[in-house]
Amino acid sequence: MKCPVCGREYEEIIPPFCICGAELELTYDYSSIDVKKWKRRIPGVWRYKELLPPVKKIISLREGGTPLLKARISEKLGVDVYIKDETRNPTGSFRDRLATVAVSYGLPYASNGFIIASDGNAAASVAAYSARAEKEAFVIVPRKVDKGKLIQMIAFGAKIIRYGESVDDAIEYAREIAKLNGLYNVTPEDNIIGLEGQKTIAYELWEEINPTHVIVPTGSGSYLYSIYKGFKELLEIGVLKEMPKLVAVQVDKCNPIAAEILGMEKECREIKALGLYVRNPVMKSRAVKAIKETRGTAIIVSEEEIDAGEKLLANEGIFAELSSAVVMPALLKLVESEFVEKGDKVVLVVTGSGLKTGEGGREKFSIGGTKLEILKILKDREMYAYEIWKALGKPLKYQAVHQHIRELQDLGLIEEAYRRGKRIYYKLTEKGARLVENLE
Repeated sequence: MKCPVCGREYEEIIPPFCICGAELELTYDYSSIDVKKWKRRIPGVWRYKELLPPVKKIISLREGGTPLLKARISEKLGVDVYIKDETRNPTGSFRDRLATVAVSYGLPYASNGFIIASDGNAAASVAAYSARAEKEAFVIVPRKVDKGKLIQMIAFGAKIIRYGESVDDAIEYAREIAKLNGLYNVTPEDNIIGLEGQKTIAYELWEEINPTHVIVPTGSGSYLYSIYKGFKELLEIGVLKEMPKLVAVQVDKCNPIAAEILGMEKECREIKALGLYVRNPVMKSRAVKAIKETRGTAIIVSEEEIDAGEKLLANEGIFAELSSAVVMPALLKLVESEFVEKGDKVVLVVTGSGLKTGEGGREKFSIGGTKLEILKILKDREMYAYEIWKALGKPLKYQAVHQHIRELQDLGLIEEAYRRGKRIYYKLTEKGARLVENLE
């Protein structure tokens, strides 16, 4: 693409801003788009291929096409509320939309592999799609990251580097590592190519209900901007008459985008909803523009309200991560303030699964307690079952150790090293070693 101001051309990496300072945005020949063709294709991101960057090979796990559910809370509020359940994507989050496009497009440039800076979801997604593409993935994540997401990265074989206190620190470091090692950087704050995949949620919402409001959990602002771009393109094509109002939801302790919209002093402290902890969002100007142009607004919720939101979504049958749970208390505030009224069609975007965070993530992967102790024991040397049992040094039946060993083998975390007589000696696999290193 060419910069609209200075004419500089970009192909491999499309940064958010040109070196001349102009904002960059991918555009298409909207006059040639026939939306009727979409109806004949299977649901998913690549259903809308005419509005995606051209690629030689599609790397897909059947992402997109996620369910849109009518919420039961609609009856109580007197407003039509729908939940866009992005937890149904292959790795459990909306970032799979980014990963399929970023990895597919970047494949010709990724001879040494891919790299991304992320607070968790994007790193897990890029790890999965890189594995599918048979390419190495390097993920730069903050020191604090949800364990469920970390275990996903390990399972997909990513090389994990822990750096900084928030994703802001990780972005700069990933930039340096990419240059030094010839890696293709798909971090959206440095390469907007993946955002083209994220915008497809707007096309899906238009095809299903054509909403009046879309409420989006907001950290970096990239998803809100992506949704805005998708609807704006439908407007350009001529099939959409009016843009839905976009609502950004942030937490009182970390609210740089909401603070600007609401004209208040920003806060940038660590929060438990780690996916929303972004101190200096690169996409802030785009998100603010999207909110203002759609006559939307921003809502700030407290951490106590997030807990209540998690329960309200669970009552709808959806287990959402804390970063997504903010949409429910935001909805209640919008109804109370009459920003949302009877007759409106409101969409709550649930961006990630609760199974990827906290205790849910650990339980899903069955790692913890005795199994983790066994992995730590095998970190130093190979051992057979009796030695492991003795080394555990706690009241546990010998047969139980064999059961743990079998389960750890099934998970691909340990394997047989060698045999000596009837004794089978076990060792950590590469995946097991990475798990121990990162959980420590």
